Amino acid sequence: MTTGALNGCEHAAAGARPGEQRLLNTAREAANGALGPPRQRGALAFSGAAALCCALTSSEQKLGAALRLIDDLRRQESLLKKKAALLSETVVQVRQFAYHDELTGLPNRRLLLDRFNQAIARAARQHKSVALLFLDLDGFKTINDALGHVAGDSLLKQVAARLSACIRTSDTACRFGGDEFVILLPELEGEEGAAAAAGKIRAHLTAPYFIGSTAIEVATSIGMALYPADGNGYEDLLRQSDAAMYCDKVRGLVKLS
Repeated sequence: MTTGALNGCEHAAAGARPGEQRLLNTAREAANGALGPPRQRGALAFSGAAALCCALTSSEQKLGAALRLIDDLRRQESLLKKKAALLSETVVQVRQFAYHDELTGLPNRRLLLDRFNQAIARAARQHKSVALLFLDLDGFKTINDALGHVAGDSLLKQVAARLSACIRTSDTACRFGGDEFVILLPELEGEEGAAAAAGKIRAHLTAPYFIGSTAIEVATSIGMALYPADGNGYEDLLRQSDAAMYCDKVRGLVKLS
C-alpha cells in the first residue's frame, strides 16, 4: 500500500465508526508491515543475492566436476581402445604362430593337415585328384655346418619365398621341418598336373642362392603321391611321397657318381 493510501486511511479514520475504525487500524498495520523499514529491506535484498551467489557457485562446482568426469571417461575410453587394439594384434600373432612356421612364415603341419582334409573332401565330391609333394634340400646340413646357422636360415627363407612364388593361390607350401617342405596341390585332373607342378617347382629351386655375396647351388629331391591313386588318408600320402622323395634323392646321387 502507498503512502498516499495510508494518509487517506488516516483521514477516513477521523470520522469512522468504532467497527470501521478497527478495520482501518488493521489495514494500516498490514501496510506498515509490507513496506518495512529501509534497513530491513536492504538486509532482505543482500540475503537474496547471497543465496543466489551460493547457488551459482554450487552449480559451477557441479559443472566442473561433471566436466572432469567426462575427461576422465574419455581418457579411459582411449586406454580401452589401445588395449583392444593391442589384444587384437596379439590374437593375430598367436594365430600366426599357431598355424605358420616362425622362420619362413609358411604354413606349418597343423595348417597343412587342415587344408589337406578340406581338399580331400572337395576332391571326393568333384571326382578330382589331390597331390602331396615332399621336398628335401640335398646337402643342407653341409651348408649349415660350413656357413653357420644364420646362413642356413637365410637359405630356408629363400627357398620358402621361391615356393610361394611358383605355386597357385589354391596350393599350400608347408615347411614340414628342418630342410623338408611339403606342397599340397588340390583339385587336379590327374597325375599329369602334379608332375607339371613338380617340374616347375624344381626349375625355380635350381637357380643359385645368395648368402651375402656368396652364391651357392642346392639340389632338391622331390617325391609325389596322389589321392586316391596312392592312398586316401593324410598319413598314407605323406608316407608315399616321402618314400618317393628318397628314391629321387638316390637317382640324383647316381647321376652325380
